[in-house]
Amino acid sequence: MLRTTLAGLRARRWRMVATALAIVLGVGFVAGALVFGDTAKAALYDEYARAAQNIDLSVQPPPARGGEKSRVEPVLPTSTVDRLRSVAGIGVVVGRMSEPLPLLDRNGRLVTNFGQSGVALSGGDDPRLRGYDVTAGRPPAAAGEAALDEASAQRLRFAVGDRIVVLDTAQQRHELRLVGVVGFGAAKEYADRSVVVLTEADMTAIAGARGYREVVATVAGATPPDLLRRSRAVLPSDAVVQSGDERRHDIATNAVHEVDTFLTVLQIFAGIAVVVAAFVIGNTFNILIAQRLRELALLRCIGGSRGQVLASVLLEAAAVGLVGGIAGLALGLAVAYGMFSGANALGAALPSHALVLTATPVVVAVVVGLVVTVAAALVPAFRAGRVPPLAALRAVPSARVGSRGNRILLTVVVVLTAAAGVALTVRGEQSTDPKTGTLQVVAGGVVAFLAVVLLSPLYVGPLIAALGWLPGRILGTPARLATANARRSPGRTAATTAALMIGVGLMAGAVVLTATIQATATAQLVSHYPVDFILQPADTGQRDVSVPPGAVARLRADRLLGAVGEVRLDTATSNGSRTQLGSFDPAALRTLAAFPMAAGSLDDLRPGTVILFTGAPENRTHRLGDHIAVVSSAGKRLDLTVVGLIAGTARTGDTLVSWDDLTALRPAGGDDMVLIKAAAGVPPDASRNAVDADLADYPAVAVNSIASWRDEITSTVDQLIGVVAALLTFAMLIALIGIMNTMSLSVFERTRESALARALGLTRGQLRATLLYEACLMALVGALVGIGFGVTYGWLTARTMFATIQPLIRFPYGQLLVLLAVAALAAIVAAVLPARRAASASIVSAMAET
Repeated sequence: MLRTTLAGLRARRWRMVATALAIVLGVGFVAGALVFGDTAKAALYDEYARAAQNIDLSVQPPPARGGEKSRVEPVLPTSTVDRLRSVAGIGVVVGRMSEPLPLLDRNGRLVTNFGQSGVALSGGDDPRLRGYDVTAGRPPAAAGEAALDEASAQRLRFAVGDRIVVLDTAQQRHELRLVGVVGFGAAKEYADRSVVVLTEADMTAIAGARGYREVVATVAGATPPDLLRRSRAVLPSDAVVQSGDERRHDIATNAVHEVDTFLTVLQIFAGIAVVVAAFVIGNTFNILIAQRLRELALLRCIGGSRGQVLASVLLEAAAVGLVGGIAGLALGLAVAYGMFSGANALGAALPSHALVLTATPVVVAVVVGLVVTVAAALVPAFRAGRVPPLAALRAVPSARVGSRGNRILLTVVVVLTAAAGVALTVRGEQSTDPKTGTLQVVAGGVVAFLAVVLLSPLYVGPLIAALGWLPGRILGTPARLATANARRSPGRTAATTAALMIGVGLMAGAVVLTATIQATATAQLVSHYPVDFILQPADTGQRDVSVPPGAVARLRADRLLGAVGEVRLDTATSNGSRTQLGSFDPAALRTLAAFPMAAGSLDDLRPGTVILFTGAPENRTHRLGDHIAVVSSAGKRLDLTVVGLIAGTARTGDTLVSWDDLTALRPAGGDDMVLIKAAAGVPPDASRNAVDADLADYPAVAVNSIASWRDEITSTVDQLIGVVAALLTFAMLIALIGIMNTMSLSVFERTRESALARALGLTRGQLRATLLYEACLMALVGALVGIGFGVTYGWLTARTMFATIQPLIRFPYGQLLVLLAVAALAAIVAAVLPARRAASASIVSAMAET
């Protein structure tokens, strides 16, 4: 039986190629994700651990309390250096300062990267313990001197001897002389932010350093076993003391978390690709078994047992899976190389690194190839084992959907599965927690889609008949033949289209969801703030940064601006839950805010009262008249009465209090946001120029227009759609391979039938058109069902995700039609080769085949 199986594989090697391609693509995605993950982690480890090179001992301040980044981060006192030097066995000790420090370009504008401004580092006295290399000039040695990172110097065209300008914590300008240029190798430790190196004195005076972020040391001679213990004895009890190896490991481990989210997304889509491949493989083996019924029956006649026939089919599947897994591993290396572009598209910049191939991707590729292929071939293999010997004496008709009993059983299973999916979906929609509800709706969608796939043999035939009726009347015989061929075996057609349903359904759901997010976010922005510009302090990373009062005064005095309103924010707790307080100056609340009130009125907001945004989790259970206790970041407490509810959330806080109450809760601090509306009749360009002119002396104030925010939302959504489309491309390719495989095997199966049609007058062109139209029909059915399901669950997911803010559901019909057209066109392209083969066959030789 082994020799028979191997001989059969050699005879049918070309029929197995498309099956192997499906598993190659699926395994390639899985292997590529694993290789990418290993390579990214190795690259990050190498680059980030560079910051701890030559270090034998590291001391860091205790982590910020509360699990969140505090407003004032802990630092080590300057006395730490002297304390550590007193420990026997310690060599060189260097304290490292690091603070945010905005840098201005030659035009006086703030230098930022992805919205973040620069950072300042202390120079360090010992070259071995610096976290950088000096590439030109020298490190700063006196007050007023500075060095700049190499990338910023090239981008901003600064050279040694130039003057650079930085902003201190009070946003005052300081001019420094550039005495050196430093490099960090290929490391991305500062995410391409500008880095200015200063003396310790300037770090304190300009950057506001209060101590060291880290103290590092070398060891004199051999490392005593108890050195860490003796070092801890002279340091603050809460300081973190590590060996150099431990510090390098921690730095690299923290850096690896940057790509964890992207790796999770890749693994989800890799799983989708493998599932689609399993559909294609299972369908292919079903067709092959149907074509080989007489051959298998002859094996039974000459003594082959059911177990041997079963083992023969599974051996074929194992061989295909093994070859596909090995080839998929090779493809995975190319996929991993390309995935670095995808990581950058998601904002996770990665340093370059040679591909890392460990044993894990190799084992996983082979195991996934074998297991998925064999599992997909199990049902066809059992069917082959049940072939009776007498089947060799008669022609076996094409497989149909099944007997009446089978249809009833199938219907019962489908109803139960669909009921479970609907129950999960309804439960998710009724959930009070949008996050939990969304996950339940998605889970319900997965279960419901399984019911759709199980039921497909019963509705695919009628759908094909409906789609093919009008073209059959217009295009004539080829279209009618194609419709009849596609309907002949609804089970086979359903299995072929199922793979396409998955890819198209996911894409359609993503399109609806992202379009809804874009429309809802834009509507919330425009409806909440009927303004033209929103000013905020730039993300400099410095403490207590606000919009300067002088900037607000200039804006109020500008005649081209009709209204200027201030907004202040504070992080607080409301009845024990964390919340963000927001307050408008009284004039701004009446003229520059238009919140959709669910209950109460903005006019009711007075000292002692509060208005809540119901989209915030901590506010969902409150009603009018409730009493809440608010404790500000300064520790001050107020008891407030709820006098209004606003649907959704806002950028200006989740808990709206009066101006007087926020002043009492947070006595210190300036404006966190300024809203501006242009004067009547002033063109947009003129008002923007006026705002820019008023803020010329305040480079750390960022100007955002409503239009630019809208464009930013659109750009983000478009980027998300592009990433999802790229990741789903593998699933779509595998589905199209399934169509090509089905058509190829169908052409082989219908060789004599096609020859008879040719003999009766069907031209080669008409035969090609018949097969191409048949592929198009199958793709259209799969795409239509996928789009219908994807749109439905995209809508349900969006409605649940944004239940608290009444989302604007959007169905981008243009994109959905393009998706439908692409699926149909791709299916036609996939069927070109099978159609050419069928049309080029000789009529006489094809009629002679048995």
